[in-house]
Amino acid sequence: MFIRRLCCVLTILMLFFSTASAAPALQEQIYGAQAVLYCAESGQTLYEKNADTPVPPASVTKLMTALITLEQTHDLSKTTMVSDTAVQIERDSTHIGLVPGEIVTLQDMLYATLMQSANDAANVLAEAVAGSQAAFANLMNIRAAELGCTGSHFENSHGLDGPTHLITARDLARITAALLEHPRFLEIAGAQTYTIPATNKQAAPRTFYTKQRMLRKDSGFYYPYAIAGKNGYTSKAHHTQSMIARKDGMTLIAVSLGSSGNRYDAWRDMRTLFHYGFGHFHMVTLSGTQIAQLAEQSGATVSDCAPVPVVLPVGTVMQALSLSPTVDTSGLRTLQITQDGVTHPLRKMPYLLSCDIQQAADTEQNLPVHTNLLFIPSILTAILASWFVKICVAQKRCGYYRPKRLRGRRARRKSSRHRRS
Repeated sequence: MFIRRLCCVLTILMLFFSTASAAPALQEQIYGAQAVLYCAESGQTLYEKNADTPVPPASVTKLMTALITLEQTHDLSKTTMVSDTAVQIERDSTHIGLVPGEIVTLQDMLYATLMQSANDAANVLAEAVAGSQAAFANLMNIRAAELGCTGSHFENSHGLDGPTHLITARDLARITAALLEHPRFLEIAGAQTYTIPATNKQAAPRTFYTKQRMLRKDSGFYYPYAIAGKNGYTSKAHHTQSMIARKDGMTLIAVSLGSSGNRYDAWRDMRTLFHYGFGHFHMVTLSGTQIAQLAEQSGATVSDCAPVPVVLPVGTVMQALSLSPTVDTSGLRTLQITQDGVTHPLRKMPYLLSCDIQQAADTEQNLPVHTNLLFIPSILTAILASWFVKICVAQKRCGYYRPKRLRGRRARRKSSRHRRS
């Protein structure tokens, strides 16, 4: 009996610790039909769900509008005049009441576009930057291709539904990551409130408040590491969301598209994805020497290596990492992680990297100490197994594991002897 119990306990312990050391999986429900969790620093996708399926984006389109505006305009204080065509939008869509002939600044329009999700403001930006809304849409598509977006096509700057106005979750993550190169984006998209002063056509100032619930401390979805985001909705696209959070030097972008249930489901997706990302992964910088060693193990000869940031599951040891033995058509190798005998790709790495390897040689050769905690489960397993065996052996010696029938007979005999005495 004690042998059977011992085997059961050891089996449970081994299953528990092998599960704990394996690559984490997202177990909670993601409501969006398409979703991605993306690391901006390393370019890794930590979670994906139908990430390459093109769907209507709604107002998260305005993230690409903001990117084109910031890349094409160096002076946001520049003024422009609202045209008749800029205010020709669906009557029930979101707007800030711009009127033809109104003089506004590009900065005010960018705040209105990202914070208020104003469609008329997005049109003003498109015409000010490219001369026409059609020309601006062409710029959006060109830039998307440059970013490596393969499943997206833009018809307009605001995001109202169009026959071929589509985006994928993976492409939206790439676009959001590109915006991180512009500090003004985080300043605008992460603002709590903003006021447009009176204009030549509007006597009263207009004040906006953020729609990003993760940025608002009065919201049940407030998230202290969230720094910026954009949401959207149309009856065709349903609820869409892209959110950015930063913790311990790691910037994660969460994307949820096509959430058709409760209006808060997209925010639940953001919370679930961020908890998963920050709870199961951490950022590590591989030194040039470490990369050279990995390259050598894969059969490559590398003379110069640059330090590379990479996101790894918590508990990963250096021995689990490797580089693919072959390069792809772009001359890139894949950094891989092997756990439980299965090899998973992590990120693409250039075959030749530029860095002074002598400087990198002084870097610590192992991953941070806390990633080596993978050995602790094995030690604990051995200690617990040894302790359990000792108890079982001791109990067997004192007769604890005798059949219950025999134990019952001896107990009755002992009791009767006491009564006779």
